[in-house]
Amino acid sequence: MPKPVLYTVGLSPPCRAVELTAKALGLDLERRTVDLLAGDNLKPEFLKLNPKHTIPVLDDDGTIIGESHAIMIYLVRKYGKTDALYPSDIVQQARVHEALHFESGVLFARLRFITELVFFARKPEIPDDRIEYVRKAYRLLEDSLCDEFVAGRGMTIADFSCISTVASTVGFIPLDKSEFPRTIAWMERMKKQLPFYEEANGAGATALGQFLVLYTLHLSPPCRAVELTAKALGLELEQKNINLLAGDHLQPEFLKVSPPVRGVLLTIAALGVRDRIKFEYINLFAAGHLSADFIKINPLHTIPVLRHGDLTLIDSHAILMYLCDTFASEDGGAAFAIRDTLTRAKVFNMLCFNNGHLFQRDAELMRKIFSGEITDPSGHLKPIEETIDALEHFLKQSRYTALDRLSVADFAIVSTLSTLDLLVPVKADRWPRVYEWFVEMQSLPYYNEHNRVGLERLREKLSSRIKI
Repeated sequence: MPKPVLYTVGLSPPCRAVELTAKALGLDLERRTVDLLAGDNLKPEFLKLNPKHTIPVLDDDGTIIGESHAIMIYLVRKYGKTDALYPSDIVQQARVHEALHFESGVLFARLRFITELVFFARKPEIPDDRIEYVRKAYRLLEDSLCDEFVAGRGMTIADFSCISTVASTVGFIPLDKSEFPRTIAWMERMKKQLPFYEEANGAGATALGQFLVLYTLHLSPPCRAVELTAKALGLELEQKNINLLAGDHLQPEFLKVSPPVRGVLLTIAALGVRDRIKFEYINLFAAGHLSADFIKINPLHTIPVLRHGDLTLIDSHAILMYLCDTFASEDGGAAFAIRDTLTRAKVFNMLCFNNGHLFQRDAELMRKIFSGEITDPSGHLKPIEETIDALEHFLKQSRYTALDRLSVADFAIVSTLSTLDLLVPVKADRWPRVYEWFVEMQSLPYYNEHNRVGLERLREKLSSRIKI
């Protein structure tokens, strides 16, 4: 059997996370370098592998996986001698999923907001607000590091994913040991316990940080010195958290405007376990999510949060997988069971597509609208359209987003897509498969109650800010 082929580049944190996983498994990969700046990822032969035109991509004897977290899960489940890096225990696995989605939706997303500006928009400097946004991510990581590793007491693929991004980011936005002691201790622990760390991650992370610093500075040596000083001084500013959407939460019911919340509500309804879930609403307008009691539950102060016994999950995608793993074996939700490695990889791949791509486009645009930064979103819709283009490709491969049957990935994606549909209407002439799937999803008997109601409330709020 041929060696698995990894399409990769050393500067990329997701690629390095896969490299760390392969090294930990003792797995030899065939590496094929993709030059993003030269547009290799936009060539037809690469787009056939991954229409999202992102790296890494794994080709394991014809099995193609185009998302780093899904690749890592697949490799451990197929080639791992133990389940230590990706525990089979449902609770431990849920914690790993939660940390992976935190990396995808927070840590890496905020790094990408900077790298996209530098590498592709050719901006000469990094805006201060994006630096502050990264520092907030550092704080969230620091507050959530309650054990030796990001998902508990043992090292897992979630640590590989997080360290690949954080190690890259600190190259140009340093960590202060007095402010982030647990994060720095965790990074040192990773370096000491992984003899292959420098080869698989350290060198690439350092190179990316240095490249970003050099790329964003002016040509003049005196100007570069001033830029370095300003950046260094700027990183020491006190961080303040601002709730930009506070006006949307005068009533607890407005929590349903959140796509992640709606995705979880759809899943609960599909599994037929609504009567087994106790719902508690957090009044965001009254800063309920910033109260000491809530921060003890979720230091990221986000919703939704699921508590089940001693387990607390604070990412919607991890919640979806846990609900599926816990309740899908029962009569009402048996159709949603995920029983094999490849099926799990496909579902996780599309959950990560939602978290790292579709939802990030939504969140960034909504932030700008509700903060008053933009009043006309028409000039900001192209990235969303391109992401829906990728979804169109996926839906040409299967009836639903991940499989030929309904899965939790569909609930996550439809909650986000239906939100984007308010700004970029899904039309049959441009996206025929997305349109067909979207219509089918809207016909689900529980769709109106658990998704459309929240959408209409969001529409009302958007209408007060922009013309839709």
